[in-house]
Amino acid sequence: MKLIKLLQTFDNQQIKSFGRYLKSPYFCTDTLMEQLFSVLISTQLKKNTELDKEMTFKSLFGKIPYNDTRMRLLLSRLFKYAEAFLIQEQQMLQCKTDLLLKSYRHKSLDKLFQETMASIDEEQKSQYPKNESFYDDQYLIAIEHYEYLVSKKRQGEFNLKDISDAMETAYIIKKLRHCCRVMHVHSVYKLETPFPFIDQILSFVAENKLYEIPVLGFYYYNYLSIIFGAKDEYFQKCLSLHQLYENHFEQDERREIYLNLLNYCIRKVNEGQSQYNATVFELYMKGLEKDFLLDQGKLSRFTYRNIAEIGINLKEYDWVNSFLERYQSKLEKNHQNSFYLLEKARVLSDQRNYHQAVALLANLSFDDHIIELSTRLERIRIFYEMEELELSQYHIESMEIYLRRKSNFGYHSEHYKAFIHFMRKILKQMNPNKLQWTALRKQIEQEEKLTGRKWLLEKVDQKILK
Repeated sequence: MKLIKLLQTFDNQQIKSFGRYLKSPYFCTDTLMEQLFSVLISTQLKKNTELDKEMTFKSLFGKIPYNDTRMRLLLSRLFKYAEAFLIQEQQMLQCKTDLLLKSYRHKSLDKLFQETMASIDEEQKSQYPKNESFYDDQYLIAIEHYEYLVSKKRQGEFNLKDISDAMETAYIIKKLRHCCRVMHVHSVYKLETPFPFIDQILSFVAENKLYEIPVLGFYYYNYLSIIFGAKDEYFQKCLSLHQLYENHFEQDERREIYLNLLNYCIRKVNEGQSQYNATVFELYMKGLEKDFLLDQGKLSRFTYRNIAEIGINLKEYDWVNSFLERYQSKLEKNHQNSFYLLEKARVLSDQRNYHQAVALLANLSFDDHIIELSTRLERIRIFYEMEELELSQYHIESMEIYLRRKSNFGYHSEHYKAFIHFMRKILKQMNPNKLQWTALRKQIEQEEKLTGRKWLLEKVDQKILK
């Protein structure tokens, strides 16, 4: 039932506030609503079960025979009050100073209007966030101020520039933010969406140095960093503005831009630009600190693994071990043990504790084909490092069979097949001919679709230097 589902999302403060809301004759004149809500929170919400309508009806009306139509109407009415309460709650969070100014203007209360305007001017200096909503409010306030000035004198410049500045700033922030949003979606789904006037807007921002407004500047550089991905300076300016002016953004907006920055860096790492590893690691640590990476208290197993892998790449072993322990319980229960053991093995392997690592991997298997392939690849590398070349060869054959049996790997299939190809060459080419090893190294470098490139190059380099 939608009413029960809605009420179950209320925290303790909202339950108390909604109770007061129903008691107020200004908002609710039906006393049955308060009674029904009291019955529900004392019985139904605590039990977290399906609503027993007959028992609820009896609690309200005693011995009166149960009437299903009446009960459904009462529940429907309470649901409408709950929706109205949520709307009221959101309105309370929004700046409505322009409505107060409008009232004072209509009542010709000049002194109160002027005092309120002076107070607004002072408050806005320290008001946060300063995003599109802030400039929307500035626009509405400036309009009220204009109407007031016009009512007092017939001519003059009034505050027309204030109106234009607030309106244009709010619009440009919205436009750039939406363009960034669309571009991030495009990177995944390959869609095409036109951006009317975007070139003119970019020129206007540059000519008037509007990028000096922190939130506007952030979306300006964010957009440019997406369009001109090869120019790192745009991303660095974007990242700097985010770090310096985080309080200028609303909470939901902070999470959105954080994830966009993170995904940008991850794409760069996946393209082989290892200089972004440290930035990704810092962003992950910040995301954990701010709970940006949790969804209803849970951490995605893929994010868990990605965080650990970045830490391993940077040799932050102590931090990774601590992270694995702390966030294991945040994973879905059926993935907690397997992903913990996989990443624990990866740490041990990178520390050259191969016997311990392979013991953890021994009985691991995954339904997710990409994670399964990654685990199999790790076994191949470990057995090679242990000089158990026959076992390494056995697991190469096993991986090839697995790739043939499964068909839904997408582009990953070619990357792993290339790894198998070069791994076989390394195992077969065990003579100390440096020219052959150098030629193989060049082939590995030039292969576009290849998983484990860095490790393969390290193994070949070891042969060349012998």
